[in-house]
Amino acid sequence: MKILHTSDWHLGKILAGKKFVEEQRQFFENTFFPLLKDIKPDILLITGDIVDRPNPDTETLFLLKDIFYFLFKQRIPTFIIPGNHDSKKIILFKDFLKEANLIIIENLTYFKEPFIFESKKGEKLYFYLLPYLNLYELKFYLENLWYQEFYSIFHSKDQVFLRDLINFLIKKIEPRIRKPAILLGHFAVEKGVFTGEETPLKGIGNEEVLPLEYFKPFDFIFLGHLHRLQKIDKNVYYSGSILPYSFEESMCMKGVWLVEIKNGKKIKEEIIPLPPSFKMKIIKGYFKDLITNFKKDDAYIKIILKDELPVLDPFNKLKNIFPNLLILEYEKDKKRENLDSFTNFDYFDKKELKLDEEELFKKFYKFVEGKEPKDEIINVFKRHVNEIKTNLEKEGRTWQ
Repeated sequence: MKILHTSDWHLGKILAGKKFVEEQRQFFENTFFPLLKDIKPDILLITGDIVDRPNPDTETLFLLKDIFYFLFKQRIPTFIIPGNHDSKKIILFKDFLKEANLIIIENLTYFKEPFIFESKKGEKLYFYLLPYLNLYELKFYLENLWYQEFYSIFHSKDQVFLRDLINFLIKKIEPRIRKPAILLGHFAVEKGVFTGEETPLKGIGNEEVLPLEYFKPFDFIFLGHLHRLQKIDKNVYYSGSILPYSFEESMCMKGVWLVEIKNGKKIKEEIIPLPPSFKMKIIKGYFKDLITNFKKDDAYIKIILKDELPVLDPFNKLKNIFPNLLILEYEKDKKRENLDSFTNFDYFDKKELKLDEEELFKKFYKFVEGKEPKDEIINVFKRHVNEIKTNLEKEGRTWQ
């Protein structure tokens, strides 16, 4: 049986104010749909984050409806689990979709007992569907299913992590797992490579990154959540996001996994690259060079300016060359996250608040950049201050 694995569609994605739903529609109509017609998979797996926001707008829901309708017309049996980004709205019509062999599961119904899929030739696969559930949702299900044992293990613990609950869940069903067992999940596992918007998740603690050893009872594991297309172990697959949804992903190949199983064994696996419907680029350089040496570029652009001195209105000037410029940053502005703490007045000693603007600027600059400002930077600051003072005087106001 041919299994096609995709994930992390993030329909309705918005990046830096740019909504990508039209580009997503182009991708499905021009690339993904023709691929399905060509390959004719026996099963399609979609492992979470179908939409990007808990409350998708009408345009996004119409695109999702059109995708489901295409799958229905092609009669492709499809298993879908929600991810951490998904909206409850996608499961509203699960009963109707089930009649079209589109199975959406948002609970543990087909995890404690598998969904049995039988091919026309009589071959059976046992699917264990584990949708994304937050800590409280998972605790609720486990308490209801195995109250006494759950209570005896976790009642006395000060803190319970996701990995503890997943480990408990798998151990409970392990004696009844039927082979070949295929797991669908939406979470991060050890050895997984993080990219783009998923990168910060790696820093929140290992409790959200699950050990591979938990999943040894399963023969094949198809996962969502990480945006890089990758294979973690011999039968552990991430299809990654269908399109680049951050500039850090722009250099990563996008595609799907095609895995063929016969008599419970893998006989073939293949990455099928899928060209994105748009390009994303990160460009680094000095403002003067970017203005004079680059030709017009219609890709979605993130620019990192190497200039130490601020440039007047660089974003709008650069948009003449890069009409799809989305993000502009200064290379030296790496400590912007510290600005929030800088605005906290408890940071200052009261006597520091009595310093003149130049001394305050020097302290501000050192706080942000970690070094003293050069004379030319101070001169630029003083020139701007003098201009502001002059304009205020003309308006009959005073500098506070």
